[in-house]
Amino acid sequence: MVRKKIIWSPRAKNELKISLEYFNKRNGSSNYSLKILKEIEDLTKTLSKSEFIGRLTSNKTTRVIPMTVYLIFYEINNDKIEILSFWDNRQDLKNRIL
Repeated sequence: MVRKKIIWSPRAKNELKISLEYFNKRNGSSNYSLKILKEIEDLTKTLSKSEFIGRLTSNKTTRVIPMTVYLIFYEINNDKIEILSFWDNRQDLKNRIL
């Protein structure tokens, strides 16, 4: 089985960074952030082997995978998978672009 390379867009990287920093500050520890990172690592390993695990969104090109209280939006581009957004569902929906 061919594994596709996972690429994080600048936007997705920033959204993830903001979430991790928030929990580090709120909890006074990086334990929860490390748990999130481990879940993401496991999910992206699976995604690289099974690119169609996410459901299609309304635009018919972007896919989404729910992860606890987060949504990971991605698109499949030939030999790679691009993570477009790491969305925290507790945020105001008006801020979401996808």
